[in-house]
Amino acid sequence: MKTLLAIAPSPRRGGNSDLLLQEFCRAAEDSGWKVETIRVNDMKFRPCQACDACAKDGRCIVQDDMQEVYPKIISSDALVLASPITFGSMNAQLKMFIDRFQCWWHAKYNLKKPFIPEDARHPGFFICVGAIKRKEYCESAAGIIRVFFHNINHVLKGSLSFRGYDEKGDVLKDPEVLAETYKAGRDFIASIDKEG
Repeated sequence: MKTLLAIAPSPRRGGNSDLLLQEFCRAAEDSGWKVETIRVNDMKFRPCQACDACAKDGRCIVQDDMQEVYPKIISSDALVLASPITFGSMNAQLKMFIDRFQCWWHAKYNLKKPFIPEDARHPGFFICVGAIKRKEYCESAAGIIRVFFHNINHVLKGSLSFRGYDEKGDVLKDPEVLAETYKAGRDFIASIDKEG
């Protein structure tokens, strides 16, 4: 059974990005995949300390919950992240999570020993949702995701951005958004299954 690893950074359980991620994952489960969700806000971890100790072997020396995440990224078949938009980009929890992959940057570029082979190109998907309707805010977050995926040898296969949703659960009032997200999840999984 293939595994979709879902990264949920929102501190607001049942919030809009959380609900959309659940809908995307429901499509994966309906397609016969196993889904594992990591709730970033529940993790106990520090931001990257820029100590560069990881330059020696590509491994972060900070011993916290991130040490459980790295092998899950390696072993999963696909990755999906969903973030609320906060102050014009992804929220702090997700950015802090991403920054802790500086060790993978060293492994790939300095040591030439990436944890996921470059030709593996694991597929990934990104969902963002915010209150303000300016599209450049979602574009800012998506730009960071593209760099992140490139550095960990994933490929961004698709993304969804929704704007104008502020109050907790607002997306539930828009069944078309939920249907679009479910369909995106189904299509994402189908494209991976088709490739074998």
